[in-house]
Amino acid sequence: MQSQQTPAASPSLNSPASTNAAFDDWQNKAISKILNVTLNAKNAEQAVYLSGLDNELYEELGDSVAKPYNITKDTLDRALVARLSIDPQELNPNDASLSAFGRKEILLPHFEYLLQSWSRAQDIRRNLITRSKNVDANTLQQRIAVIDSTKNLLVSYAGLVTQMPGMFPQSPDAKEGTELLKEKLLVGIDNSNGLPSEYVDAMIARFDGDGLEGIFGPPLLSISRDLTNMTILDEFLAPMRVLAQATLYKPIASMLPLLDEFDPENAVANNIEVLSLLGPFFRLSGFPDIAPKVAESYFKNPETRTGADLESTVNTVRSTVHSIRVSVHQIMNNMVRASPETRQQLINYLQHIIQLNLKRAQMRVDKTQVSSDGLLSNITQGLLNLCDPFLDFRASKINKVEIDHMFSSDWLNLKEETLLNAAKPESDEFYDKKLSEKKDTNFITQVFTLTLAYLHYGPIKSFSDYQEQVKACADFKQELEDYERNQMNDPANAPMANIILQRGKNKLTSMESNKLAMEAMVLDKDFLSHTMRFYNFVMSWMVRLVDPKDKHPWETVSLPLPKDVPVPFSMLPEWIVQDIVDFFVFLGKQAYHHRILKSNSQAELITFIITFLSNGQYIKNPYLKAKLVEILCYFTYPIGQGIPGDLEDALHSQQISLKYLMPAMLNLFVEVEQTGASSQFYDKFNIRYNISEVMKNLWSNQSHRDSLRQSTANHELFIQFANMLMSDVTYLLDESLTRLTEIKGLEDELGHPSPELAANPQLLRERQATLTGNERQARFYVTMGNSTVHMLEYLTKEIPEPFMAGEIVDRLAAMLDYNLSQLVGPKCTELKVKNREKYHFAPRTLLAQIIDIYLNLNSDTFVKAVSRDERSYQKNYFSRAASILLKHGLKLRDDIAELERFVNRVEISRQEEHEEEDELGDIPDEFIDPILSHLMEDPVVLPTSNMIVDRSTIRAHLLGDKRDPFSRAPLSMDMIKPATELKEQIMEWRKQRKISSQGKLDVMDTTP
Repeated sequence: MQSQQTPAASPSLNSPASTNAAFDDWQNKAISKILNVTLNAKNAEQAVYLSGLDNELYEELGDSVAKPYNITKDTLDRALVARLSIDPQELNPNDASLSAFGRKEILLPHFEYLLQSWSRAQDIRRNLITRSKNVDANTLQQRIAVIDSTKNLLVSYAGLVTQMPGMFPQSPDAKEGTELLKEKLLVGIDNSNGLPSEYVDAMIARFDGDGLEGIFGPPLLSISRDLTNMTILDEFLAPMRVLAQATLYKPIASMLPLLDEFDPENAVANNIEVLSLLGPFFRLSGFPDIAPKVAESYFKNPETRTGADLESTVNTVRSTVHSIRVSVHQIMNNMVRASPETRQQLINYLQHIIQLNLKRAQMRVDKTQVSSDGLLSNITQGLLNLCDPFLDFRASKINKVEIDHMFSSDWLNLKEETLLNAAKPESDEFYDKKLSEKKDTNFITQVFTLTLAYLHYGPIKSFSDYQEQVKACADFKQELEDYERNQMNDPANAPMANIILQRGKNKLTSMESNKLAMEAMVLDKDFLSHTMRFYNFVMSWMVRLVDPKDKHPWETVSLPLPKDVPVPFSMLPEWIVQDIVDFFVFLGKQAYHHRILKSNSQAELITFIITFLSNGQYIKNPYLKAKLVEILCYFTYPIGQGIPGDLEDALHSQQISLKYLMPAMLNLFVEVEQTGASSQFYDKFNIRYNISEVMKNLWSNQSHRDSLRQSTANHELFIQFANMLMSDVTYLLDESLTRLTEIKGLEDELGHPSPELAANPQLLRERQATLTGNERQARFYVTMGNSTVHMLEYLTKEIPEPFMAGEIVDRLAAMLDYNLSQLVGPKCTELKVKNREKYHFAPRTLLAQIIDIYLNLNSDTFVKAVSRDERSYQKNYFSRAASILLKHGLKLRDDIAELERFVNRVEISRQEEHEEEDELGDIPDEFIDPILSHLMEDPVVLPTSNMIVDRSTIRAHLLGDKRDPFSRAPLSMDMIKPATELKEQIMEWRKQRKISSQGKLDVMDTTP
């Protein structure tokens, strides 16, 4: 025991010594309370008695200062070190100076003890300010200074024990500072048992620039590592909240890039999201590629659940992912606002992810070798949010986007991409120059370019994957049904077949669950709407690039554009336009029910489509332009009875549409005849189907019809269009009717199988497969044929004159006659398949449309063309058609009467033709067209072969083939030379033949 000391005489309370003594006494009480320590052994019941420090002070001070000693600002540091230096493992259980309270205090982990001490200091300071009304200002400030010094010291030591956990001894099972800080962060800032925001502020103020990353870096990294093993089924909200809250403090946000793990150099595409600090925070999603348990849990047994139940589950997943994306944006936004350096380091990290994932754009991607859909989709949403300030309706900051930044972005590797309109040598030189001139740019340009890239490598690819999954599910389901049906004919194999069938059903269930999980992600209405707003900006930006005035959209671009394509535009990667069209086609195919177009501005899309359709030379790839029409097709198709498509009203009202859309359609219709692709023959039918559907849906507007009529002034273009339209009708109807004939035969064969067929299951399956294939083809050809015939019908009604051109009128007449013969001739019974609606085959409607075309073209020129058709024309076919149409109420009697008059005129013309042939007799060989074997009227010389043909013959030939029919050399009409002398000979010969024929008639006239 310490010996009792004689206390020194107390100074007067009014003397300076008295004042100092009182302040020291206050300090001792305050600091002792804060630290829960004492230098007075009598107080050991409620505090930790620092016997060691007490002894040290006695050795230093002796009896010059009365005991017990005070803990003051001057001895604060020593007192705190003494407290932290007590080794819990060396505590003597028999030490009477150590109370139960003291033992409990000493066992506290250092970080926890320092935090609790700081909180007590904070409470004392708060009370000083609110409850010290009778204390003079000077004394109050002194006291506050002591408390602040104590708080600062506690913060300093908290940082030290976090960075150097072995600096002071503590019990082996006590948690270290990093672990405790992690736990406090997970509880939440300003939550009970969490970290007070003022404490975080104090830590930052003390260690910013002096090891802050060593304090907050390890717990944040530990939280990040924990997240790598989590899915949205786990407790992920707290970890996500930690980083969102922590990055609100600019110094913490700024220190993150200082960590090696922020953007690890050794990372590759498939592990950057687990190795990097931010990756685990950014990857959580409902996509099944890295979290199949999400699909299994949320969408278990989808085939047994109601639609409402599944929709509710989808909404639950979306709500969960929405909260994740909110946090992702908060983290990104906090870092962007922290400092210019931090913003650039974040951008560098995001660019690095894209650079590692360039393979994601390939047709077939090994998902195990690239980053996850969730990572790229979540970052995309964060970037879209960062774009919001410049996605205003007026696009007021569109001029801030610097295109050269995109060209000089080596992380995008655009040099190796297919470009909109540039040859390889030219583009290589261009990009080499731009890459060597790389320079800094503004944030708008950076985030714009990043968002384009992330959409390309992320969501756009996910949209495609989802559609493939939808198709895979449908195909596999059909395979299962076919397998099950076929096994019914083979009962001997039933046990094994049942096992295989059950495995197949289990697989289908898993596929359907994954499909629903993907659907929850890719069909999120808010995300799709946000994406459209961004693409509206992109489309306006691209139109601005080609606008000679560089004012669009502030002043709408004027069309047509100059013929020369601006170099910057031509050097853009093709995938920008591809992504735009893929996005809107995806909306049309999969997300129409969300009405995304209806809830956003449509002017940008319409202007973009018409600008590049009507100036086709700007985009070299015809399939991209065809996709533009496909967008129009989806969004002009009526939603329901009397409800127009989402784009129809805008297309009927915007001047750029009313003036340029129809001519652009004709141009593309002709252009897709030769695309250069191996599949061009079949591709063109799909493209032209879309064109015909758009024109049909807009045909009610007189302004559109007037625009089309005006486009016929370009005679050569319209003749090409009409010729190709007729070729399509001929091919599609011929294929349709052929397939239907084959289906009829197979239906009869399978409906009443022969004994040989019934006894051969393999042959039976082959016949069924052939029928299925024919049915699929029939649906395609009939659908395409219906649309094309309808197009020809309404065009010939509105503008019949161009179809009377000599190059095409004979062919048009022959095509109509042939198809009429197929529908009402002797073979028409072969078309009576069991279920015509299954193939969209309506023969009476088709017949009525063909008759309408005849009536639309009823003129002297067309009558003569029909009369010249010796192959298919028969008068009785028209009579049969009239009877069918009248019987089924598809034509009025007035229409039938007009048809009869038309046929009578044809018969008269045929008679006149035959009489003229008799009149001319044998035609000299040199006057006969070598291709069509008729008398030439306007012979011309082909300079590429020196052959002579009729002008109408070669003109018709060149509509479909731009080569000399004899030498196969390139040929055009402007190269052809008139055979004037031969033409005069033919005219003279005809004149003489007529005179001769008339003379014979005069001789034979025996009239009295």
